[in-house]
Amino acid sequence: MERSVGRTTRGSARWATAWLAIGLAALLSFGWGYFDWPRLRWLTLPDADDMMRLAQVRDWLDGQGINDWTQYRMAPPLGAPMHWSRVNDVGIAGLILGLTPLVGRHAAELGAVLLYPAMLFACAIFLSARITRRLWGSAAAPIGAILMALAYPGTTVFIPGRIDHHALQVVLIQIVVLMLMRSPTVLTGAAAGSATAISMVIGLETVPQLAGLVGALAVLWIVRADRERIRLAGFAVGLAATTALFLLFLRPTYWDPALCDAFTPASSSATLAGAFALAALAAATPWLRGWQMRAIAGAILGVLVLGATLAVYPGCLTGPYGRMDPFLRVAFLPHIDEANGIAAQHSVARIIALAGVLVAATLASGWMLVARPRRWPVTIPIVAVIFVSAFVILAQVRGAYIGAPLGAPVLAGVVLIARRRGSTPLLIVSWLASAGLTYMQVPAMVERLIDRQSPEGRVEEDGTTPQVACSAGDVWTQLDRYPAGVVMAPTNMASYLVGSTHMATVGAGYHRNNAGNMAMYRFFLRSPDRSRSIARQWNVRYVAFCPGDFDEIDVVHTFPNSLASRLRGGHAPAWLQTLPLHGARMRFYRVLR
Repeated sequence: MERSVGRTTRGSARWATAWLAIGLAALLSFGWGYFDWPRLRWLTLPDADDMMRLAQVRDWLDGQGINDWTQYRMAPPLGAPMHWSRVNDVGIAGLILGLTPLVGRHAAELGAVLLYPAMLFACAIFLSARITRRLWGSAAAPIGAILMALAYPGTTVFIPGRIDHHALQVVLIQIVVLMLMRSPTVLTGAAAGSATAISMVIGLETVPQLAGLVGALAVLWIVRADRERIRLAGFAVGLAATTALFLLFLRPTYWDPALCDAFTPASSSATLAGAFALAALAAATPWLRGWQMRAIAGAILGVLVLGATLAVYPGCLTGPYGRMDPFLRVAFLPHIDEANGIAAQHSVARIIALAGVLVAATLASGWMLVARPRRWPVTIPIVAVIFVSAFVILAQVRGAYIGAPLGAPVLAGVVLIARRRGSTPLLIVSWLASAGLTYMQVPAMVERLIDRQSPEGRVEEDGTTPQVACSAGDVWTQLDRYPAGVVMAPTNMASYLVGSTHMATVGAGYHRNNAGNMAMYRFFLRSPDRSRSIARQWNVRYVAFCPGDFDEIDVVHTFPNSLASRLRGGHAPAWLQTLPLHGARMRFYRVLR
């Protein structure tokens, strides 16, 4: 009877948490969508990657093969191979297919770009509450849910229109953490291994955090041996089986062994080798007496797997951008915000906004380990992700998009303890220190106040980027009325051209499109006469340009005689005919033959 009552109570608590997650996700998603509705209603999504993702989903729904990830309207006629898998496309495509018979294709696409990130946001909030419950008990679960909803910058991957794969990866990391926090069973191990494999297939951005989690699993096995053996075996089976499933049925047609940037021969081989190594350790556990022997065996197999991978696939030594042209690594790569370290950000307020909650979570994690040493088997998985993410942001701020959401359950304990002490000021401080939005809003407000009060302070701008200003309103609808053709456009608008029109583009901000990206830079940065010959080579029919394009490389001073400098000054060469776009900042030209 008591067991039945306990099961009913846990079920009620789980449903209450689910409804809280749905309510928070719906409330915040509606608010974000309301303020961004002027752009969203035209299906102008927040980020260039979201636009390219929408184009990829449309191509798939229109008949492109599930194994063919090539974007044929980028660098035509051959197209450019993308490094994105179809995993993230499934949810978006499913929503579009389900809604189209009810509301039509356009409304279905709009519904999908609004619902998909909101659904993942609800999942993330729910999982955060479940992880918090494992750490601190049921009283802290609602706090963990609320802090996840406020966990900037992690929340930015869940805003309406953000249909790229980062939100799904946050959810998958949360699943792995939760499974490793639970009692060791074959099922918890298999679920963690499968989620790890899926995340690897989606993209390699989370490899550091996943490596930290595998390390946490290894530590659990080293210290607790037979108690963890069954979970280690389940993890290995889940990791290997899921990877093999993707290899058999969803391997992309572009399968280059020189690449080490996504689901490739290198990543899949390393994943399978790692799974077999973990399975071997699980099988050998009865003969590995003492934690020292287990640690040595694990270290030897780990080094062998890593060494063999690098020996067979040396391209992994140079990272995902190793084959990118040196010019692009200087002119393009440093201006991808998420690919740069925290110290490279343009202001102190921006640094605090991106790193604040993760630093707080890192400090709280260290305190939690010291204050609750006997709970280490439960805390080590989430602490591993937070610590690794804190190191990742030193090189790439994208680590904060994983670390901030995972920091919410740890910081919930800080709020819970402050609440139990009964001090209102302490409770307020703990909430403010644990909410990611604090680090986004307060420094920005102080910075604006200082700028206004300083007689030499700069005049505040609204923060609108050139591509946002140029893509306002119905500009893409107007552009789409012109006959289809190849457009030469800077990378900051190329994805919008592909995603919002039936036009093709030469360059776009994706590292595998090396030839197209270099052609785009050569076109805009060389003299108009040489640019015209490049236009002929690529069969360019149109040119698109925004007044702020190439600000990042100070094009007027660095390339004063270039086509880009001429266009910025409003002096188009005779072989470019201006085409009208009403009420738009974008300039659109036809190439005269």
